[in-house]
Amino acid sequence: MSGVNRPELLSPAGSMESLKAAVNGGCDAVYLGGKQFSARQYAGNFDLKELEDACDYCHLRGVKVYVTVNTVYKDEELAGFLTYIRSLYEMGVDALIMQDTGAERLVKAHFPDFPLHASTQMTCNSLADVKYWEGRGFDKIVLSRELSLEEIKHITENTEAEIETFVHGALCVCYSGQCIMSSMLGGRSGNRGRCAQTCRLPYTLYKGYDSMAEGYLLSPKDVMTVEILPQLIEAGIASLKIEGRMKSPEYVAGVTRIYRKYIDLYFENPEEYKVDPADIKALQQLFNRGGFTEGYYTSFAGREMMSIERPKSWGLKVGIVDKYLPKYKKVTIRTREPLVPGDGLEIWTQTEPHVGTNVSKHSKAGEVITITLEGDINKNDVVYRTFGKALQDELKKTYEKDTRKLPIYGMLRVKEGEPISLQLWDNGGNSVFVSGSIVEPAGSSPMLPMKLRENISKMGATPFVLADLQTDIDRYIYVNISEVNRVRRAACEALEAAILKKSKRKAKDDAVYAKPEKQPMQLRKKLTAVVTSMGQLDAVLQARGICRVYYEAAADLERNLDKILAKCRKAGVTLYAALPRVAREWNAEAEQPMIDRLIASEIDGFLVRAAGQFAQVRKSGKKIVVDYNLNAMNRQTVEYWKEQGADNVCLSVEANLQEINRMGDKDCEMVVYGYLPLMKTQQCPIGNYVGGKDGHKFCTERSNEDLYFLRDRKGVKFPLMTDCERCVCTILNGKPLFTLKFYDEILESTTGLVRLDFTKEGPGRAERIAKAYGEMTADAERMSPATRNLLGEMSEKGSTKGHFFRGVE
Repeated sequence: MSGVNRPELLSPAGSMESLKAAVNGGCDAVYLGGKQFSARQYAGNFDLKELEDACDYCHLRGVKVYVTVNTVYKDEELAGFLTYIRSLYEMGVDALIMQDTGAERLVKAHFPDFPLHASTQMTCNSLADVKYWEGRGFDKIVLSRELSLEEIKHITENTEAEIETFVHGALCVCYSGQCIMSSMLGGRSGNRGRCAQTCRLPYTLYKGYDSMAEGYLLSPKDVMTVEILPQLIEAGIASLKIEGRMKSPEYVAGVTRIYRKYIDLYFENPEEYKVDPADIKALQQLFNRGGFTEGYYTSFAGREMMSIERPKSWGLKVGIVDKYLPKYKKVTIRTREPLVPGDGLEIWTQTEPHVGTNVSKHSKAGEVITITLEGDINKNDVVYRTFGKALQDELKKTYEKDTRKLPIYGMLRVKEGEPISLQLWDNGGNSVFVSGSIVEPAGSSPMLPMKLRENISKMGATPFVLADLQTDIDRYIYVNISEVNRVRRAACEALEAAILKKSKRKAKDDAVYAKPEKQPMQLRKKLTAVVTSMGQLDAVLQARGICRVYYEAAADLERNLDKILAKCRKAGVTLYAALPRVAREWNAEAEQPMIDRLIASEIDGFLVRAAGQFAQVRKSGKKIVVDYNLNAMNRQTVEYWKEQGADNVCLSVEANLQEINRMGDKDCEMVVYGYLPLMKTQQCPIGNYVGGKDGHKFCTERSNEDLYFLRDRKGVKFPLMTDCERCVCTILNGKPLFTLKFYDEILESTTGLVRLDFTKEGPGRAERIAKAYGEMTADAERMSPATRNLLGEMSEKGSTKGHFFRGVE
């Protein structure tokens, strides 16, 4: 089709079986991870030998290999990381998928020609984000899953970088790269590939004391886009990514095969594009959570995108219970799909756990079958097939034997008195020439040209298929057939070697990691605070020692900017605008003018929370602080942002004190108080389950100031803080980070600044906390009665030490 580029189909590979399933299913590229440094630490993954085998297998079949190094790294890991990257570089990996900006700095320094892709963990939500990372040399940008088709199209039309999006598989409820829920609750950091999937647990939504909804409120359905694939292609997306490195080879085979089919169908005949319902059923059988969603491509958010009843795979609906005889444990089922022996069935009873069994007999769709099963079963209970034996067997065959072959071309010359010769080449510029023994004149039985062609064309177990063979053969000649076969084998082996040699690289340096210099302890700290309201601002300005205030950039700041500036100037405190964590194209007409007005104002600086924001304010002449949600976890990241022009860097809240002391310096900041944001989500529980949000922005509860919170199965509460200007919700930790109990250890660290983050606190509470921290920051040895009382209250009500002592895996 003219004007529309054919996108890459990118499939997951958590094991060698899955990789073969993806390749034979028709993918253009695979993404996979090593045993270390990968964002799916619980997948099978590959050691170095397996990685090289995987690269060779793919490159011989014209498939690219991208390796995920898309987590954040600690300083002590970077030497091993760099050695690992050198191995990937030399074995011929086509690109790295990255999150950590410090690690990216190292790769650029030692392997400047290694192609880089920006992971979705980098939270690229806007054209500004994409342009920033494009300017840093990233060839491909994986967008956040939350973007709409309209936003994506705007981005693809205004960037030279290739854009990649997820088209099938699991959806995170939180913006990728912004989730610390698993980390704070269990020490398993999603930013380090160890997500515990706390979003797939049950929660109850409360409004004050009233229960409003319960179930798996944070568990999205899987995305499935095969029915809107033409729109995705026409939006200019360069790479269509299937999620699923934790999934089975059969899943990878089935999903890849179906998306390959429909990409090809679109380019063959777009006007006749239509999806076969049988393919939708196959996708459902492989994995679904109560059906699928088209994701954020066509919906802003809403209840219909969530799998409230159950977070695991449901299977395919195959019938309903017609009758149950508990005395005889006999269940009569009216089927709607054919069943085969080995199928797994599950009956969704009215009370859990549901009950299930395996099928032992064949049956046709519409038949009434009887099975033996015990449970709380009732008429009209729905029956799902959770394991489809026929589909699984069919898909297993697709990767147990290689069917994907690379088209090659040949020239066979068989001339009397000359050596038999065969030249083979491919479309990638690789060519080899092999010759054999001298061709003799024929006796009574000349070698037929057809026989020679037939033998040369037998590619057998090689990764090749001979697409075309040219010949120059004398009529009356004789060549031993074993010699013909030897020449063919030698030529194929030579071509394999040529293809692999071309894919390999040689590192130009030893890639030795130079440990950063040890930074001195900063025993005198500056105290800063984030505030969200005028009441909190007044409160913190009462405290001794606050030198800087970050005011959340929203309508309140713009409306009262002159007053806020006057208050700060009078108190001798600098004022920074804290830019939003989520900046989107749909709201750019409001956001960009706001940033422009703030640049033109008398504020002192910005707290930036996205790469695109950094680019927008870098030349403003104002101070810039990079916030912790940009995940500074090592010294390289700190140095990266300072080189870019940041005046201060707030370190990751997932780092412990030892790690902070390794990476921090006088220009670094750490958060020492606050109800930390565990998730930033577009799937606002208030909007979804109370406010009637159904695919659109905003809801009936917009700007409602009632107290809403989630409660988990253990009774722990998580307050909800909404940003109704941007229609996003923050899930806060139920316990505040509070460090005054061990503040002497905080003060004896390498960072020059400590920060208080105020969110839901009232003015009185904020003032007490700010005064206590101001007092202890000035002199940790002297504690007033008021501070002592606060310590007692916090011990009684409960608080958290965060990761200062335990850190994350």
